[in-house]
Amino acid sequence: MIDFVPAALLWAVTAWRAGATFRRRQGISLWVAFAALAVAMTVRPVAIASAADQATHITNLSFLLKHVCGTVAAAAVLTFVADMAESKGNFRASRMHRAVPVVTILALITLFLATPQAAEADDLLTDYADHATILAYGLVWTAYLGAALASATLLCWRWGRQPGGGLVGRGLLVTGAGTAVGLLYASHRVAALLLQYNNRELLGEHADETASTLLLFAALLLIVLGSTLPVLPRIVRRLQAHWRLVRLYPLWRTLTDVVPSSRLHAPTGRFRDSVQLRRAHDRLYRRTIELRDAILTLSAFTTPEIRGRAYEHALASGVIGAQADVTAEACWLAVARERCRRGHLASGEPVPPASGGRDLSAETKALINLSSAYRSHTTQHFLHVNA
Repeated sequence: MIDFVPAALLWAVTAWRAGATFRRRQGISLWVAFAALAVAMTVRPVAIASAADQATHITNLSFLLKHVCGTVAAAAVLTFVADMAESKGNFRASRMHRAVPVVTILALITLFLATPQAAEADDLLTDYADHATILAYGLVWTAYLGAALASATLLCWRWGRQPGGGLVGRGLLVTGAGTAVGLLYASHRVAALLLQYNNRELLGEHADETASTLLLFAALLLIVLGSTLPVLPRIVRRLQAHWRLVRLYPLWRTLTDVVPSSRLHAPTGRFRDSVQLRRAHDRLYRRTIELRDAILTLSAFTTPEIRGRAYEHALASGVIGAQADVTAEACWLAVARERCRRGHLASGEPVPPASGGRDLSAETKALINLSSAYRSHTTQHFLHVNA
């Protein structure tokens, strides 16, 4: 089961980055890297690899696919790191010639097809280690992988430590740690392959496999974290906006159901609203405006006398300070909503909500506090007495 975790993580990152990548035409190399790694990790489990080979009727084709995807991912990561480094200064980062990965892939395909493979392998490079073509295959693949990761590590270390790098610089350093671990993975694979060709083992069959898996997973995790770090503040802001949307939904739905003219679109269910992640900031801005409009409309269904009783009721309930103002507003707002729902005529002048005039962040926090106070026992008791 643990083999499926990296694949699931990589597919999630690939899907998440797809929208911004193709909408802005930026970060394509990073998206290609994650997509290639996702495919490689998907066919890595034995059960999926065997099913893929049987479906194509080509023995051990899954290994070739995995290694080709690894080569593509390594080239894409190197391009991404070079692009990040270039964004930190006016220079051109040295890159491996673009033809090298193409030549590497062609060599892998040629050596793979030149090897007679009678049976399905648990590991192509170990089960067929006595074939010179597979030895060459493994050396070609790990040599390119190692060279690409070494170049990426040097670039990350060089430009990630530059002053004023911010999150981009830190992302480069974390990505560099991932490529360095990937370099250890490639070195371990080369050493194990050479020893197995001479009928010897590095750490032992199972120990070599475990070490290889751990190094690979660690490298993938660090690269994912490093590439995500520069956009982390934007992710946090989106999550905060989404969380506030979820928190405001009960009050928004309660008030706009009796003042439907205050909302732009028909409401959706709470679950559907909570799982919709797109345009969170724009939706939060719209929801805040609609709540303010609904409160302004409902305020005409109350009177100064009711507001005064609401404040006294809040104080009598043991609420003091700013929280008393919020609780009082929730109390008279609940009464106003009930009167509007019953078809009463407006009895007073509209009063702007207490949260008006603030910036969006402060206003949404105030409305969230109002939502909590609206559902409190204190507010419901006042509604019961004054409705």
